[in-house]
Amino acid sequence: MIKRDVENIFRKGNNFLLASHLNPDGDAVGSLLGLGLTLRELGKNVTITSPHPVPRTFSFLPGYELIQEPGNLNSLTFDVGVVLDCTEVERTGKETEGLLKNCNTLLNIDHHVSNTNFGNLNLVDTDAAATGELIFEILEEMGVPITPEIATNLYVAIVTDTGSFQHQNTTARCHRNAASLLGLGAAHARAYQLLYEERSLKSMRLLEKCLRTLSVSEDGLVAWMAVPQKYLIETGCGIEECEDLVNYPKSISGVEVGILFKQVSNNEVKVSFRSKSYVDVNSLAASFGGGGHERAAGCTVHGTLKDVERRVLAATVNFLLDAKGATST
Repeated sequence: MIKRDVENIFRKGNNFLLASHLNPDGDAVGSLLGLGLTLRELGKNVTITSPHPVPRTFSFLPGYELIQEPGNLNSLTFDVGVVLDCTEVERTGKETEGLLKNCNTLLNIDHHVSNTNFGNLNLVDTDAAATGELIFEILEEMGVPITPEIATNLYVAIVTDTGSFQHQNTTARCHRNAASLLGLGAAHARAYQLLYEERSLKSMRLLEKCLRTLSVSEDGLVAWMAVPQKYLIETGCGIEECEDLVNYPKSISGVEVGILFKQVSNNEVKVSFRSKSYVDVNSLAASFGGGGHERAAGCTVHGTLKDVERRVLAATVNFLLDAKGATST
């Protein structure tokens, strides 16, 4: 019934603000644009915002140019705020949060198990592979036209959050929805090429530097890499160009948990976790105020890079011991 309530708001609302989380990923961007283009097709006034610049990786997506910085919207008011793929309203950024709190209705649409149900209406389906999958199912039930441009955005949302259908969250449901989007004209070949077969030279230089930091625990179960801020400065890369680097330590044979430490400033480090089979990294990230999924999560920790590495690695060892104990009972 919640989906039906969401549909009614999409049909009856007139002035929408769409937002997602800091450092938007493919699911966030694809969901924002897929829903935003649909509401515009329905004759609604739609504003799409992001607290951080959207990575150029997604610049090929239809509607990319519609995404605005929240600082440009302070004089505007909205009837309906829709927050997509975001666990808590604070993660939309302070400026966006202020705009959302002035909306008459706040919709929260997400698939993360750590979602705090902050909306007036909360559609949180943790069985969905991506928020874009939920948006597609809502639009399909509404019977509204889904153009190839809309389909491309929602397809990219699903593809990126499943790691091109390789992650554990890949289901028969998401394959069926992806197939439907392909049938509606999603530009899958172009999307795959631009997402997975092209990298900038500077990002390759960054990878070269970061691989030198690769370390593995004595028992071989944890591997990690670091992105010191100076590497970003030396290569000219933005923090968004680091996101997939966590897959390198995780991919080592025998490793259960891969970690990437990204230094944002002298006293702030973003930490990404990935696990293969039994460690709940959502709980691990939550112990540092973060969250995400059972096999993919993240957090922000204050401290020097070395200090954060020490604290996070110690916590990871304890989580591994607990997880191994649970699997053996």
